[in-house]
Amino acid sequence: MLYILIAALGVAGARQFSWVGVFAISTILAVALGVEGALHDRTLLKVLHRDWEVIVTFQSAYVAHIAWDAYGPRLMARFGR
Repeated sequence: MLYILIAALGVAGARQFSWVGVFAISTILAVALGVEGALHDRTLLKVLHRDWEVIVTFQSAYVAHIAWDAYGPRLMARFGR
């Protein structure tokens, strides 16, 4: 469920922010997950793994949305023929 929420935030961020803004948001999310992991006594490796997954999910949703905006209409027109 966390990754669906993060992907939704990435799509919403694609509409509002530039790449630098998306990187800043994903970094803030990763730091928040790191703090949450530290509070629950998780190992550093587990926390870093979760942070990496969040950053990749958020930024890939951003890139996918931008790609869809750029190539989606042509792709859908090609399938519509």
